[in-house]
Amino acid sequence: MFRRLQWKLVAMFAAAVMIIMTVVGTFMLGSVISNNQDSFLDRMERVVAGDFSDTLKDTLVSGTATPQELGKIIDVYSGQLGLGTDRKCYILSAEGKVISAENVGVEKTPNIISAMSGQTGTKFQINAGYMDYAYLLNVGNRNYIIYIRDSGRALNELLRSMVDIVLKAILFAILASIFLCYFLARTITSPLSVLTEKAEDFAAGKFDSNLEHTSDDEIGTLIETFNYMGGVMRNALSEIEGEKHKIEVILEQVSSGIVAFNDEQKIIHINRAGKNLLRIRDTEKVSFDEFFKKLGLDVTMAEFMYLKKNRTEHRELELNKKKLNLTFAPFRIDEEKVKGVVCVLEDRTEEFRLEESRRKFVAEVSHELKTPLTTISTYTETILDGDDDMDTVKSLVGTVHKEAEKMTNLVKNLLTLSKYDAKAVDLELELFYLDELARDVVKTYKIEAEKKNIDILFNLTSDSPRVNADRFMIERVIRNIISNAVKYTNEGGTIKVYAGYIYNEAYIKVEDNGIGIPEEDIKHIFDRFYRVDKARSRALGGTGLGLSIAKEIMERHGGSITAESKPGEFTRMTIKIPMNIEGKEE
Repeated sequence: MFRRLQWKLVAMFAAAVMIIMTVVGTFMLGSVISNNQDSFLDRMERVVAGDFSDTLKDTLVSGTATPQELGKIIDVYSGQLGLGTDRKCYILSAEGKVISAENVGVEKTPNIISAMSGQTGTKFQINAGYMDYAYLLNVGNRNYIIYIRDSGRALNELLRSMVDIVLKAILFAILASIFLCYFLARTITSPLSVLTEKAEDFAAGKFDSNLEHTSDDEIGTLIETFNYMGGVMRNALSEIEGEKHKIEVILEQVSSGIVAFNDEQKIIHINRAGKNLLRIRDTEKVSFDEFFKKLGLDVTMAEFMYLKKNRTEHRELELNKKKLNLTFAPFRIDEEKVKGVVCVLEDRTEEFRLEESRRKFVAEVSHELKTPLTTISTYTETILDGDDDMDTVKSLVGTVHKEAEKMTNLVKNLLTLSKYDAKAVDLELELFYLDELARDVVKTYKIEAEKKNIDILFNLTSDSPRVNADRFMIERVIRNIISNAVKYTNEGGTIKVYAGYIYNEAYIKVEDNGIGIPEEDIKHIFDRFYRVDKARSRALGGTGLGLSIAKEIMERHGGSITAESKPGEFTRMTIKIPMNIEGKEE
């Protein structure tokens, strides 16, 4: 582009120089012609109107002057008149005939005609190719004309020489102007070319403008301004990018899904939560109306663009086993027109699940309390009737006491879980060996196991390091696991307890060959009030909260509890505690 501009500048400058030189040359040529003409006329009027005309009058007064006599007079004044090969002088009669020489004719020029009419002929015609002068001479009652004609050859030669000089000067000036203008144009276009490249960089988002300031003229000022503009744009873009990144980070960290559509129904922004909730993989293929129609929602872009510009719409949707609340809000870039719609998705699944769990929990607690309360009520009514003997009363009171203990244990467990939920349980940390604690618990349950003819064995797989934990709580977990193993292992079975460590975790593993747990129940055994065999669990005194409390305890210590089982073959429960646990109290 700038090469074309450069040659345009050269051509314009050369044309201007040529025009100027042409005008100057024409003016010079005109000036030379005018000066030559003025000089010719001045000379003729001075000589002819002076002595020359007086001398001719004296000769012509007799009326018998011969051509030879007139010729001699002309010769006398030839020097003053500048006569020669190119300039001749003739004496004409009033009719325009030559009387100063024989057999010579003269063309009747406009100046001769003017003299014949009584006026001196001094007119000059540029295109005539000659100069002439006609002077009316009145002698007595007769008129004569003194006529001087210059062929103009000298003037023409002079003009040709001048034209040649002018043409050469014009050519030289054009060449010089092209040369000078080329470098002048380069001084203009080179910075412009650099500025253009920088402007293209600006358009591409590269604002590191460090153009060298090479002059103090307007170009230098432009470069300096360009550098300043690049810095301002770079800072502005940096701020915008920073704000954009901050907003993007915020939107990405927001748990709610956010999807923005433009007025062409295309996605212009979507955060990670929005993609996950709506299962969107290719945003380019999503169209507002079509997408939400497939989801069964009665919303269209036209509603927000034209019909309900100021309204926010709310919808509920169940998608991919999730309960979603959708809020549609139009947005504007200016005050005139809606430019798109933002859809905010809130995952209410956990709220629904918690509400369901709450209802289920209340129902389970009510049920767990109802059974012993019913038993207590029935048995106390029987006792109050007074018809039974003492042995029967004692039996009934024993049952009432047993049911009361069940309710007491249930309430204690509920209070314990409530404390864990409120994070109100303080850990009393101490250093102790996990294998020694497990060995003590095994000894405690040996007598109960022997009653069912169950072998309970302890194995130390590796030197168990000390752990920093709440000994009472960890003992409660181990007791719960071994107690369940004894309860659900048939007579003649075997329970194996292992202790050791692997990597940076100490572990206790309890494995039995009892009835086992079905695969579909494994993932629920740590849920509150969940029982695999409800009837048998109640008969054995279980509340369905033991493993839930065990899980809370292990998680509170930064550890874990897991279960593996194959019905009829084995059940394996494993607890792990990090050996480097600091156990900081909350």
